[in-house]
Amino acid sequence: MTEPALRIVTHHHACLEIVADGGRVLVDPGEFWPAPDLDRVDAVLVTHEHPDHADPAVLADALRRGIPVLGPASVRAALDAETAARWQVLSPGDEVSVAGLDVVVGGGEHAAMHPETAGPENLAYFVAGTVLVTGDRHTPWDGPVPVLVTPVDAPWLRAVDLVRYVREIAPHTVVGVHDGLLNDTGLSIADRVLTSLQREGVTRTVRPAVGEEITVP
Repeated sequence: MTEPALRIVTHHHACLEIVADGGRVLVDPGEFWPAPDLDRVDAVLVTHEHPDHADPAVLADALRRGIPVLGPASVRAALDAETAARWQVLSPGDEVSVAGLDVVVGGGEHAAMHPETAGPENLAYFVAGTVLVTGDRHTPWDGPVPVLVTPVDAPWLRAVDLVRYVREIAPHTVVGVHDGLLNDTGLSIADRVLTSLQREGVTRTVRPAVGEEITVP
């Protein structure tokens, strides 16, 4: 089966849409930025419960509209009973069709942020055999990953670990996200880190501007 041509449209920080001719999947709408327009969204995927990735108001609005919302059980716990009942729980190893796109679910715990306290469950999504969205974790993956969408900045992230992860995954394109808390100086450093990944065999690196559309090769 031939997978549909894809585009990635960024909203803010970790929030983006994966767009194909048959549907639009919104990923990780967080609560610290303007809410994305749900009018053309066909489904929502959430990687984990942290507020920069999951805005309960946006998720509840989507569910009230009848838009499928999928993600870990821990996010559902933040919703009221009526909307939580419509939440579709996903777990690592699941394979589902979301807005006409095949999605394979991976993941595990959020990247470590405290020596004694484990983070929440963090899911990764491999969409249409092409785009891997990692959430807040360097999720191991078997098989080719043409496009890797992963944080370029985070409290848990070291540049050396990002380089090692990119060497392991060996993507064609790296889309750097999770930059919403950086000032201009921080953004310039993030761009240098992304550019440095081209020395690791990555053909294209991009940290997209808000609203920018990226064509997936």
